[in-house]
Amino acid sequence: MAPYMSKQMKPIRERVEAKLDRELITQLERYCEYLESDRDYVIAQALAIAFRKDKAFRAWLLKHPVPLAIPQAADASTSPAIKS
Repeated sequence: MAPYMSKQMKPIRERVEAKLDRELITQLERYCEYLESDRDYVIAQALAIAFRKDKAFRAWLLKHPVPLAIPQAADASTSPAIKS
């Protein structure tokens, strides 16, 4: 039997560090205050908008797909030896 509600989405979040001009930080803080939102949300939304609206970037992505990830071995003893 299916549940009444779908499961809550829990995206994987990673820390990113960036150095910005002081004026840009001031504008970011003001925009956060205006939206009553935190930095993480505002930066993530701004990047999502830029990525979505940049048609040249979307075309570039189609020509440069992300390669499929190859599962890593749990430890070095199970991975194949590299011969030189």
